[in-house]
Amino acid sequence: MKTLIIVFAIFLCHQNKDEYVCSPCGYDCDKEVHSGPGKCSSCGMELVKKSSIKFKDTDLEEMCNRMKANPKIVLLDVRSLEEFKGTSHDVPTIGHFKNAININVQELEKRVGELSKYKNSEVIVYCSHSHRSPRASYFLVTQGFTNVKNMTGGVSTFTPSSNPDCLKTEFVFHTR
Repeated sequence: MKTLIIVFAIFLCHQNKDEYVCSPCGYDCDKEVHSGPGKCSSCGMELVKKSSIKFKDTDLEEMCNRMKANPKIVLLDVRSLEEFKGTSHDVPTIGHFKNAININVQELEKRVGELSKYKNSEVIVYCSHSHRSPRASYFLVTQGFTNVKNMTGGVSTFTPSSNPDCLKTEFVFHTR
């Protein structure tokens, strides 16, 4: 009987053990699991419960498939307005998806109300290198958005000769 109680106690301890991960930043430290709250030693972001990460990652091909399947999909570009428009001289701007909504990740917290009508819509978030979009995706989920995906890689991986047809019809490449 003592053995059964000990086994049950060990089981309960492991059941209640929360795992923590870096608040999504798009770097490899997102995959490191920690035993408690604190700050990520790699990027300095807060550690959050792993169970709170509810958005999914998607790649360009799947994003294109989703855009075909769901014409009402919401594309959220979280780069700066200059990156979105192609006027930035500080960083390469690549281009943007037609009909995308542009809200800089640094402004997202104060502007999230502009997106409230999309809380139950399919939302795909993207940026240039997939470092800002995971953070924005996580934030949207914490604000009650129910179907959020982060596009991995970002638009910096696109070229005019990239394969998916949706780039040819739905993406505007910036020229300089």
